[in-house]
Amino acid sequence: MARKDVHPSFIEYTHKIAEHPTYKGMPDLIKDDGEIQWEAPSNRGSGKYKDSHNKRREWWRQKASEIGINPLSSKWISRTAKAVHPFGKKPCGVCGSVMELRYAYPSNILLRRIEKLPYLSKDFELSELEHILDLLSRLIRSYGERVFDDLPQLLKAKGINVPDFKRSIEKLVEWINTEYIPKEPSTVSPGAMANPPDRLDGFHTYNKCCRQKADKGRHIENLRTYTTDRRVFEYWNSGDWIAADRLMGLIRASLRDESCLNGHPGPCSADHIGPLSLGFNHRAEFQLLCAACNSAKNNRMTYSDANHLRMVESNGEEVVSWYAKSVWDYLKQSVVDDETALRLSKIMRDNRHTVFSILHSFARSGHFVFLISLLELNWADYEVQFKNLHVVDHKTHYDEIIRTPRKTKYAVEQKARHIRVALESLLQYFEKKNRNEYVIQTELATKMTQKALKVVSGSDGKARTLDEVVARILSSSSGEASDETFKSLVDKLLTSYPHEFEAARRYICDALQDIAAAFGGMWNEERYLRAGFDID
Repeated sequence: MARKDVHPSFIEYTHKIAEHPTYKGMPDLIKDDGEIQWEAPSNRGSGKYKDSHNKRREWWRQKASEIGINPLSSKWISRTAKAVHPFGKKPCGVCGSVMELRYAYPSNILLRRIEKLPYLSKDFELSELEHILDLLSRLIRSYGERVFDDLPQLLKAKGINVPDFKRSIEKLVEWINTEYIPKEPSTVSPGAMANPPDRLDGFHTYNKCCRQKADKGRHIENLRTYTTDRRVFEYWNSGDWIAADRLMGLIRASLRDESCLNGHPGPCSADHIGPLSLGFNHRAEFQLLCAACNSAKNNRMTYSDANHLRMVESNGEEVVSWYAKSVWDYLKQSVVDDETALRLSKIMRDNRHTVFSILHSFARSGHFVFLISLLELNWADYEVQFKNLHVVDHKTHYDEIIRTPRKTKYAVEQKARHIRVALESLLQYFEKKNRNEYVIQTELATKMTQKALKVVSGSDGKARTLDEVVARILSSSSGEASDETFKSLVDKLLTSYPHEFEAARRYICDALQDIAAAFGGMWNEERYLRAGFDID
């Protein structure tokens, strides 16, 4: 791979590896021209470095003996590379995506087993790039405790006895981390394949994300980008995401055989009446659509949706996230039919992209604690039940939501995961270059954004210190980002926020007011009028 084709995060990673004490004494580490000799293939027939491969194999043999691995045992060299790696993760040389080196990602065996679950809905996305802990947590969050009954079959592998977790996700997470992943069963695969001594760190330059290159149309990198986008909408929107997730799981479990809003027979899935991708809130209300109707709706709002949202809003309920409120309030009364509903959907999609570009500027400036303050994490402190859940006119209804404080540490785990995924997805969102959206920039909005950045920069030392800690954790080449690392920070991050944060948020809202007016002036422009303009 030519250097110009290597992702910058991977280049940074190679320098950290070359300078790390773990690899001290590595033969032929630096070439005469000062460059790192990262590759030492076995097929070099001539030249000064033709013996680098064999010399490095001997280095790995000595390293194995040092750490107690028998160089005559099976897979000794790959086991050694995994055991001594200082970070446990590495960025992909192509796309920069950081993945664990452990067997922590679902193989096709596990994905096929999950697909056969009788209650799995068609809209439950499966990806071999999702960490197994994220996948299992999402399954339990979506379908409830019944998933525990299926874990022995799902996780079945040679030499592994799946215990009874007593419906405890904490016990499941601990067992997966300490027992299941280390045994490297066939149900999971590594984020990067080992290949010492060919590479300095002992691992392929490609991660799992870019290992498959054959089908360009459905390349796995496209799937990764789609997942990133979905997570941006899901994790940065306002509203009770715990109740919304719980209700969606109940629909999948017991209401999916209800008929579709458009008169088609079930099975049906839960449709957000206000699409998350446009900036609407997480709300514990869904309408039921069959697979074909849900797919056809495609993250857009209908006239019926807009009418329902305006009615709900008039009854005192917030229906839209803080970052989309200005443009919704400015244009919602302009929706008089399906065409104008689609027009507003397109504008709200571009507003979302504009807002995320503003939030991305805070991430680039290292203001992570401020960003975390926007995530509404305290919803995780409660367990949710719905009294008398039923369906009326193809929409969910219930008498009341019963919230009880959580008595386990699961709230901390959910908050930690929410922080990690939200920040990682925001940082990755703008890696996609061929988006149809564009950013609205006005003089006043730019001025207000700069004021917000300045006031956050002047916040107290505690926040800035935590910013540095979060930045280090998220560093793509260090590979430290995990739910565990963020769990240790949750209490520190959520005690109280500096008063400057509220001032910064007001400045951002002032910017969004001006941006909404700019979008209002574009209401009749071709970009939003043409029928063929797809939305996501």
